Amino acid sequence: MKKNGFGERLKVLLKQKSLTQAQVANAVDTSVPSVNRWTKGGEIEYENLRSLADFLEVNWVWLRYGDEAIESLQSAEPENGAMKDLRREYLNQILENETRMKAALEMAQIINWEWNVLTGTVTCSENATDLFGVAVDHLPNCVMPFTKLPIEQLIDIFGSGQPYNWDFEVTDDQGQTRWFSSRAELVYDAAKRPVKVIGISDDITARKEAETALAKNEYILKKIIDIIPLGLWMADETGKISLANPEVQRIWGGAKYVGLEQYGEYKGWWEKNGQELGAGDWTLARAVKNGETSSPEVVNIKAFDGEQRTIIMYATPLRDNDNKIIGAIEVNQDITDLKNTERDLKTSLAQWQAVFDQDEFAVIQLDNNLQIKKVSEKLKKSLKPKAKKWQLTDLLDPAIAENILQQLAKTQRKKFISFSIDGSSITGTDKNVPIYVIHDERQDRNPMTLVFFLM
Repeated sequence: MKKNGFGERLKVLLKQKSLTQAQVANAVDTSVPSVNRWTKGGEIEYENLRSLADFLEVNWVWLRYGDEAIESLQSAEPENGAMKDLRREYLNQILENETRMKAALEMAQIINWEWNVLTGTVTCSENATDLFGVAVDHLPNCVMPFTKLPIEQLIDIFGSGQPYNWDFEVTDDQGQTRWFSSRAELVYDAAKRPVKVIGISDDITARKEAETALAKNEYILKKIIDIIPLGLWMADETGKISLANPEVQRIWGGAKYVGLEQYGEYKGWWEKNGQELGAGDWTLARAVKNGETSSPEVVNIKAFDGEQRTIIMYATPLRDNDNKIIGAIEVNQDITDLKNTERDLKTSLAQWQAVFDQDEFAVIQLDNNLQIKKVSEKLKKSLKPKAKKWQLTDLLDPAIAENILQQLAKTQRKKFISFSIDGSSITGTDKNVPIYVIHDERQDRNPMTLVFFLM
């Protein structure tokens, strides 16, 4: 607190008049903490200043500004009463401006403070304890973590001529954490010596909480994008690719962050007709240019690592509140293994069908109930038109057919067996040929039996 300042004069008066702070607070109609703050040089409103001066029976200008202010007024006071009134008006305006500034800061929930470089004393606005949520004697610690710095460092930080900004957190008396932002600068005296740091602080807890929540959401979203088993592209409103997640990098053997006109660097051919895609055929391009939300489309691609892959791609535009396109996202799903399995299955089915289409030997397939499910074309030609399901006895001698069925009935489940019957006769012919039976019951759902013989 400044020696012979407002606070010092007030304390001397209270001591001289044997007044307690409570008595003063009651007389001026204010709180004891406010009177305590005044004794430390804190701000005081004009109305409270006049009431306080009246109660203490002193000149309010002297109380607030000291002997020098009184001497200046007296020495400069002219005989002209109009000039005296003008000076009084200027003083009133100064005090009123101080009051308005204080009210504006309080309404904006901004704390203003001063830290005396030489004495280390702190003066804060009346709203400091409420906004910081801590006792007055804790304010210097939470507001100014720089108070123990050497004067040289203090000048480096605050003496650049531009306000210095920093954020800090305060744990209030209820254990809650609040965040504040401060701006301050160093004030020099006429001899260019550092005198005090003046600054303001405002509560940014809501902003910090929003930033923390946003950072958390961004972190979660990034993790999801990184680990999902789908390739995810993102482009801005011009079509320039801005994001390609790790699965995209794997599918395509890399990624090129190009604009719409360079989409042709990605090579692909439609699965449905084999035609090559142009730069504007990719779903990402159509989403940006035309606002199209596409259905899944199958494309065979040649990745940058030289691998041939098959993908499903689809995209959707991104729009702002005015329905304006601000970008687009595309999803790629790698179905290469599925397509290869599908192709292998088609090949296997074609090869399986070839067994029944050939003319070298007869083949019979039995279902899990040992009923005829399928016969080869060679055998089908020798049979009468099918009026009902063929029975094994329609093709083989009943005794031979029964022999086969009995042997199959003895087979344990989940087994693969094969056997042959020599000297078998085929129904409707004179041929005695060996018959070969293969039974596979390793698959629980669909046991399969094949009977082969020459005709």
